[in-house]
Amino acid sequence: MLSTQRPSTPASKVPKFSQMLSNDKPMKSDFSGFIGAGRYCGHAAKVERDDPMSLLILHVHSSSNNTILSLTDANGKVIVNASGGTVGFKKAQRAGFEAAYQATASIAATVKERGINVKVVELRLKGFGAGRDAVFKAVNSVTSWAITRIVDTTPIPFNGCRPKKARRL
Repeated sequence: MLSTQRPSTPASKVPKFSQMLSNDKPMKSDFSGFIGAGRYCGHAAKVERDDPMSLLILHVHSSSNNTILSLTDANGKVIVNASGGTVGFKKAQRAGFEAAYQATASIAATVKERGINVKVVELRLKGFGAGRDAVFKAVNSVTSWAITRIVDTTPIPFNGCRPKKARRL
């Protein structure tokens, strides 16, 4: 049998609206200083303003022919990029697992060589190639970067263009 009693919280403990406005804490609608409040909004991660390299984004474009990686800052400015072709793979090998793994290792080596201190990385995956899994495994094994968020930014049409006419034999 369910009880229909109200919870016993006195009215004096519930904050009034004017008290909530006077607090220094940001309200839910205040996104100043937060990343992720736009198109890729998952959870908003607080970023320290003094260190621009505190959160970096690793963009992964994985197609059926190649895997292209770009490490950017929070504003989208590219710091390092690599692909299956720049690592040394030719033709169909660029699309494979090993090419994406080597490209990620190349980015990690370049970042270390330039002296950039990377602690936190956000992964943005686009496409359906084999490089998606390879990049995630390489970031976990080759680097000591902490992954805060994994976002799939693959474009999906909402009944976009009309398809070609069906071929009849």
